[in-house]
Amino acid sequence: MFGITERIPALVFAEGEFGKLDGKTANGLVRFSPKYEILGVIDSTQENHHVHEVLSDVKKDIPIFGSLEDALEAIKTPPKAFINGIARDGGAFPYEFKDIFFKAMENGMDVISGAQEYLTDDQEFVKKARECGVDIWDVRKPVDEAHYVCGKIRVDGLPPRILMVGTDCAIGKRTTAIELYKELQARGYKPAFVATGQTGLMQGARYGTPLDAVKGDFLSGKIEHEVWLASQDSDIVLVEGQACITHPQGGVPLGLLKGCHPHGVIIQHAPGRKQLDGMPNFPPPDMDAEWETVEFFYPDSIFAITINHENGIDPDEWVEMYEKKYGLPASDVLVHGPKKIVDAIEERFLTND
Repeated sequence: MFGITERIPALVFAEGEFGKLDGKTANGLVRFSPKYEILGVIDSTQENHHVHEVLSDVKKDIPIFGSLEDALEAIKTPPKAFINGIARDGGAFPYEFKDIFFKAMENGMDVISGAQEYLTDDQEFVKKARECGVDIWDVRKPVDEAHYVCGKIRVDGLPPRILMVGTDCAIGKRTTAIELYKELQARGYKPAFVATGQTGLMQGARYGTPLDAVKGDFLSGKIEHEVWLASQDSDIVLVEGQACITHPQGGVPLGLLKGCHPHGVIIQHAPGRKQLDGMPNFPPPDMDAEWETVEFFYPDSIFAITINHENGIDPDEWVEMYEKKYGLPASDVLVHGPKKIVDAIEERFLTND
């Protein structure tokens, strides 16, 4: 339920980060982007390659360029948008590359950024955009009214709500949710996807908000409202997770859990990850700790496990191990596909007795 009728040709800037954790916005956009037609990625450390050589699950033939000038010379379709594909800790904008963004504006491209540092508050960027006749979209900048939790989704008759949780930041929760969305759609259902971060909104999600930019008092109420909107025109709602509750900065995922009040939860883990994202002085991700924390609030809600195969693990081995240990279906949807997990969703939430 992305509701996009015309895709915008775009370039994605990911200097030094494509295929890495801090390149998750770029990674997500080349995987799935109903809103933007991604013409190329800019990362001089991987120039003359294509995205499928970096992300093996991507089948699209999207080139990687060493510079904006190289991209503009090579591509035939004039890009209309220039997207910041770098998602740094704390939402910092890569200001050391601002001249590239200025050059993009000079070439008629709108600038799209999911940083917490809003370019529309930067007078230099605002002046440049005005001079070039282009727009700036700060995806993370809150734009609408405050919402308090009121319980409007805690009633009978609304479609089931499935929340993706994870054991760390940047672990693949959104990617997995979108793969499930596509499979449900292929089976004839009418799923809704609720984005909770900037990348999902860039991809064109109709429902959602960047939760880490919402004031704490309104966080649970805002996600409740977005889930309620998504519930009006769907038969199942998939909610993108954020970070993890047991992460040292875990306030947002707890508010998300309470606000979306899920019927079921899928937990995503990267068994090969040796440290928390951006937190080297803390213990590595712990699936049992996150599992117990989620089910403290929603007992027996976790019904499936999804795996991130980073750092060279054998996903088949881990699927077998987890299914034996937990007695639940497990899958790496980028390796095995989403069918097993969607089968579990159908059986538990979509099959009429």
